[in-house]
Amino acid sequence: MATKILFTSLKGGVGVTTCCIGVGLALAEAGGRTLIVDGDSVCGSALTVAGLANMQVYTLSDYEKGACRAKQTLISHAKSSNLYIMPSVGLSDERVFARAVADVDGLFDYIFLDKVYSAPCDEAVIVTEPYAPSIKCADVSRSYLADSGVRELGLIVCKLSGAQILGGEVMSANQISNLLHLPLRGIIPEDLTLSSGKCRDTTSRAYSLAAENLAGGKRGLPDVTRQFSGLNGYFKRKMRQKI
Repeated sequence: MATKILFTSLKGGVGVTTCCIGVGLALAEAGGRTLIVDGDSVCGSALTVAGLANMQVYTLSDYEKGACRAKQTLISHAKSSNLYIMPSVGLSDERVFARAVADVDGLFDYIFLDKVYSAPCDEAVIVTEPYAPSIKCADVSRSYLADSGVRELGLIVCKLSGAQILGGEVMSANQISNLLHLPLRGIIPEDLTLSSGKCRDTTSRAYSLAAENLAGGKRGLPDVTRQFSGLNGYFKRKMRQKI
């Protein structure tokens, strides 16, 4: 059976889907057969973030109507033969998620549920930005998931800038983790290239570390403040404030 992990946040725009795709791709490239179930039945956000928009032949809407099998909805990612996306565009009954996941369970090592609450999961990862509204929503998410019976909870802090930490503008990932009483699974640094579909090497490494942590390897966490430390780092922080 696959390990099923819910990626979630009650606040939109924090980067849940981006983190889900990034960590899933890192796991797949490490050899883990990984499926990402797209919980966006309206826009198919996971498909878009993965670069697979409009590539679907069948979706869970067709599976719901009995027009195809769950396996036929799977779309292979171009960068890794171990990564698949299950689209849900047009799905009207969320109970179908659990049935579809059960049908393909034996094909994968990991199944990531991108904001899919109706399918059973072994663990949940709450994604948050380092800003007060996101942290508050992360705390509410923690309480909601705990009340729902999910006992294994973790945290990924994304869009984290070392310059803002050193400048006292935001808390560090460890401080956020301690505040929320959640174990830290990953730190994803601020990367302004993600909006254009690109990814810096430091971001790719951060996703790989998060993937290892979720898989139980516990390789550690990236230090986002290193490049902003010292004299050169001081000038980088000043430059960042000007941009």
